[in-house]
Amino acid sequence: MFLGFQVYEFTSFVHEGLTLQTNLFGSTFFILTGFHGGHVLIGVLWLVTLLVYWHFVDVVWIVIFTVVYLLQ
Repeated sequence: MFLGFQVYEFTSFVHEGLTLQTNLFGSTFFILTGFHGGHVLIGVLWLVTLLVYWHFVDVVWIVIFTVVYLLQ
């Protein structure tokens, strides 16, 4: 949700004339918030990767438990 709002804010500022080349505020704003957005994106991708891996491990342990303890 944060990244969606950031994209909306970036596009609205560019349409209003604020870009990296406009002035010091524009450069500072886009670089600082852009790096923060990149950091958030990497964190979200990492968490999604861990979530998928965690559920894969859950399924593997269910299969192992079933084969070792429940099937004869």
